[in-house]
Amino acid sequence: MTTDRPFEPLSGSPASLEELAGAAARAASALSALRADLIVLDRSMMRHRSGAVDAAREAVTALIGRGSLCYQVLRESAQVLTGRAAALEGEQRDALDAIERRTAATERVRRAEADEDAAWLLALDPVDPQHVEAGRLAAAARARRDAALGDVAEAEARWHRARDAKEAGSRRAARRLDGLGHVEAVRWAVSAGVGLTGFRDRWADGAQLAARVDAAARAARSGTARDGALDELVAALRATGDDPVRWTAFWEGTTPADLYAALGVGVTDPDVVELLAAGLAAWAEHAGPAEQHALGHALVADLPRAAVELGGRADLAAGLLAPALPATLPAAVHAGAAEALVERRTTSRDSHADTTATGALTVAVAQGLAADPPAALDHLVPPDATGDTAVHRARAWFGVAPPDGWPDGGTAVAGLLAAAVAAGVRTEGREGRHRAAFLSSAATGQLVAPGGLLAGRYPVDDTTGARIAAAYAPFLVSASDAAERQAGVPPPREPGVRDRPELAEGTGRFAAVVQPDLDVLALRDVVAATSTTETSAGYWLSAVDDYVAGAATTLADPAVDDADAEALARAAVRDAGVVVGAIRSREIAVARQQDASDGLFVALGLDALTATARLAPTMVTTGMRGLLPPPPGALPAARERVLADEDVLCERFTTPFVRERRQHLTAAGRSPAEVEDAVARLRPESADMSAAFGTGYALAAGVGRQLGE
Repeated sequence: MTTDRPFEPLSGSPASLEELAGAAARAASALSALRADLIVLDRSMMRHRSGAVDAAREAVTALIGRGSLCYQVLRESAQVLTGRAAALEGEQRDALDAIERRTAATERVRRAEADEDAAWLLALDPVDPQHVEAGRLAAAARARRDAALGDVAEAEARWHRARDAKEAGSRRAARRLDGLGHVEAVRWAVSAGVGLTGFRDRWADGAQLAARVDAAARAARSGTARDGALDELVAALRATGDDPVRWTAFWEGTTPADLYAALGVGVTDPDVVELLAAGLAAWAEHAGPAEQHALGHALVADLPRAAVELGGRADLAAGLLAPALPATLPAAVHAGAAEALVERRTTSRDSHADTTATGALTVAVAQGLAADPPAALDHLVPPDATGDTAVHRARAWFGVAPPDGWPDGGTAVAGLLAAAVAAGVRTEGREGRHRAAFLSSAATGQLVAPGGLLAGRYPVDDTTGARIAAAYAPFLVSASDAAERQAGVPPPREPGVRDRPELAEGTGRFAAVVQPDLDVLALRDVVAATSTTETSAGYWLSAVDDYVAGAATTLADPAVDDADAEALARAAVRDAGVVVGAIRSREIAVARQQDASDGLFVALGLDALTATARLAPTMVTTGMRGLLPPPPGALPAARERVLADEDVLCERFTTPFVRERRQHLTAAGRSPAEVEDAVARLRPESADMSAAFGTGYALAAGVGRQLGE
């Protein structure tokens, strides 16, 4: 609503309103004619029976319904706008008349005051024969001035009445139009038999509920009658039920800051939180992405900074954002909340206290965002992000954690990383893959930095380990390269991207996925922190097994000669050595190769990503389901104690290459002697394979730690 300046013409354009009303009326008329034609068409098809006709009639019926709904909305809008245009014209005319009256009366006041001044001057001149009349003349002038002042006041009051009438009329028109722009809410109301009149009534109820929040918030801030206002608000919230129109109007008229103030510091009744969350989901269903993002941002940004006020309100925000309802929130809501969390962590003075108080909220936002992997990637590494932006967000999510860890053990935050990486890896173009690689580069150092997700004294649970391992599964081909580049160079490298490196020098085979430029010291610590138990270490070993198995398939290509086969095997075995050299548990779940298709990483669609790797179901299509620990039996139940013996481990990772190469050469018609001579150089006892594995293993073991220590 515009603000009118006192005693100036009232703003607004009746002609524009008439033009809008005419456009709406013409559109309504056209829709009415179209609806009539569709009804005729539908009746003409009633005489025919076939699948195609039935499908056509279904489509026509849907069009009739949508056309009828739009006709009602446009007709209602046209009527409101037409009435408002006429009323505004009258209100502006009354205001102009009041302005003219005030101008004329003000001029009379000026003249009367001048006459009074002249009369008193006359009284001071005894020579003037009229000086004896000076008193009478002054009194008459004062009377005229007083009358003119009365006319000024009346004209001003008339202007104010016109202005008030305009504002009241605008509010009435807004109430009649309010909500009609929420097409889904209107469609629901009409399809449910509520109609536009009922829709307006329900919308008014939701607006009144928002007004109660405002009243309770003002009472809380002033310290007056808070309990009574809060009780009335809670009762009204309970009475609202699950009506989507009322909730849409409520969230349109409520700010999170007012809601937090109204409900107070204490723990909110779970039933009330559930009602508010369901209402938020109903609103989000009918809101646009920009509105969804803005409200999600406000739900976090409006939280107070003071620790004494934060806890309960942060938990309320977590309850509103938790993706646990049948009607989940769109990713845009969680993206807005995630951005506000990043901003909060950047500016918080007491990071430990604030991070602890917002722990449940962080879990809720991470879960909600990870449920839409492309949205997770867009948040962590926006398409137009600079390197600083990506590092900044990686630090805010993975470089901070409460002193005692996140409430869920870090599972949600780790899942956010895994979901974003999977989304980038599986994009068609290279831009998304570059972003995933850059995210991995930026996150690796942050995960194990002081205060980071994996740097605490608390143990990381197995599910978190599984998700971290999943996030790195596409990038195992970079492990040995990173180790070799950084051997003897303590300062970490700046995060970056390596593009698609050659799998082994001179082979002409390239990784299918853009790779990160990893800091191997940080990567070693990431593996170590997420492999402290037999189960969590099994996830890493399963990832390496799948990577090696996928790399071994490259040897079946007819273009791969014996020298290429040796180079590819050496490179993959060296990568495997780097990873297993960092594993910390004494016992590791060992997956049988014949069961690899049921393993965790194939289920995630993150199996070995080489030039000839097969495509598998992606996390983009499976969502967060694939990030959960595998069901019993998905990883083999059999376990073996892994000895601190490089020969045993080397044999484990060279065997797939020996088996694959033998099968390929035999099928190609090589003699048994030639086959055995070729595969001999791939065996674990060969000097090349033993050295390749031992080099990677030693680089990752670093300070002499052996597997199992």
